[in-house]
Amino acid sequence: MSGKHPATFVAMGLMGFALVRLMPSLFGLIDTEAPLQWWASRATGFVAYVGLWLAMMLGLMISARGLDGVINRKVVLELHQQWTMAAALATVAHVALVVTDAYVDMSWQGAAVPGSSVYLTGPVALGTIGMWGTAVLALSGWLQRRMNYIAWRVLHASAFGTFVISLAHGVVSGTDSGTLGAQATYVVTASLLIGAIVFRVLYFPAKPKKAVKATAQPESASSSEGVAA
Repeated sequence: MSGKHPATFVAMGLMGFALVRLMPSLFGLIDTEAPLQWWASRATGFVAYVGLWLAMMLGLMISARGLDGVINRKVVLELHQQWTMAAALATVAHVALVVTDAYVDMSWQGAAVPGSSVYLTGPVALGTIGMWGTAVLALSGWLQRRMNYIAWRVLHASAFGTFVISLAHGVVSGTDSGTLGAQATYVVTASLLIGAIVFRVLYFPAKPKKAVKATAQPESASSSEGVAA
């Protein structure tokens, strides 16, 4: 990640701030007296979820055929990596806010080890798995050069499972899951992602990976090859 698009992190911060300020009215919870930390934990959770969704939408565009000349793959790759990292950072913030909330019976171990939380054991376990899955995805861009390509692809494909688990965590553990705002967020994002997957598979299948010729190349040339995430 070269950091050429810091606007990603600015957007993440603004999204989180806006959600903290607007969530009560947007989600129909204006009459509640929940403390600011509770709103902040919910906001960072939604930012993490939306960040992961955006990263996946961008990832589907990177290797799809038919988009040459339509998108700048280098820019899309950069944004894909940065939104993945943004999702991971927002997840860390979400966990920290929940664990340090005096009104929630949650320990660091309960947040880090699936099934060990005494508070909402099952739903929190889903969140823990989603957290580690997001962390792996954030690191996978740097693991490609050090791993077998097929193994890396399998690892990177776990993003779909991570997204489903994160969605399930939000639905079953969020105290605002029954509100129109939360339901609309989950339905719209999940529907668009499913549609993008189907559309890419049917109309823009992935580009075949070119075979690498077994010829000796200067070390300087081989070290300059880029990495596709």
